[in-house]
Amino acid sequence: MQIDLTFQLELAGSFRELALWLPVPQDAPHQRRLALESAGNHGEFALHHDPVHGAPILFVRWPDVQDDPRLTVSTRVETQEVRCDLAQARADAPLPEEAQRYLAASTHLPVEGEIRTRAGAITQGLTAPADKLRALYDWVLTHARRRFDVAWCGLGDVAAMLDAGEFCGKCVDINSLLVALCRAAGLPARTVLGIRAAQSRFAPALGASGDVTGALHTRAEVYLGGLGWVPADPADALKLADEGAAEALRREVEATLLGGAEANWVAYNHARDFHLDPPARGGPLNLFTAPYAEAAGAPLNIEAGVQGYRISAASRG
Repeated sequence: MQIDLTFQLELAGSFRELALWLPVPQDAPHQRRLALESAGNHGEFALHHDPVHGAPILFVRWPDVQDDPRLTVSTRVETQEVRCDLAQARADAPLPEEAQRYLAASTHLPVEGEIRTRAGAITQGLTAPADKLRALYDWVLTHARRRFDVAWCGLGDVAAMLDAGEFCGKCVDINSLLVALCRAAGLPARTVLGIRAAQSRFAPALGASGDVTGALHTRAEVYLGGLGWVPADPADALKLADEGAAEALRREVEATLLGGAEANWVAYNHARDFHLDPPARGGPLNLFTAPYAEAAGAPLNIEAGVQGYRISAASRG
């Protein structure tokens, strides 16, 4: 499937030393960025990558004082459906260095203490990584729940969830819980942040098109020997249940989203708790799914609902 994703920003007023860091689609085994073009009254325009996660970061700057900043960024992405047979995972396959970093804790993803104890209890008696993943995925489906009062996709703060004793939130929260459990169980795992950009064959709630400004969605990926990075998305399975879908469809989606994924979603990056490149004065970011901007060195809020900010998507094939 090819998807055209267009970011538009039109701000009213005068801004001094305006800088913008914008997430753009990444290149990955099942996704390829075919085009990246811009238009507007900006000055500097450059594609950077953070040195730890390789997240693509489009840096745009309006020097001096700029009246009514305008920017359009057009990308074309080719996506593929993912289907992994967990039975083909190899427990004896060596773990590549690139995957090993996703066993470590980060600010919002603990791996010691309560989360390790809980992961150990869930996977007790299991030795094969694929069996551990399945047990952890099923546990999240059973014990996590969505909270509708959580803003946007949530913060994915697993430590706060453990402190509260409630495994609830939106997609970032629920899939971050799975990631932390996997890491605590010895399985490299990461959240992958992106945006819905085409319709789903399962249900309207799992897809989006046209104006997708508010259609951000985060998945999880777990590394299994012999398969590489395997998608897992209990959050969307739970979302379908909240939509009141028939049980047969829910079971089909639950099975599909462990090792599989539709092609209607565009991945931005898997960076968490990291520094932008070039550095921003605001310090590290927990998530990089929406634009981050600074005017005269002070953060400037740009998110869904802000006037003049829009993302649109159109798909073909």
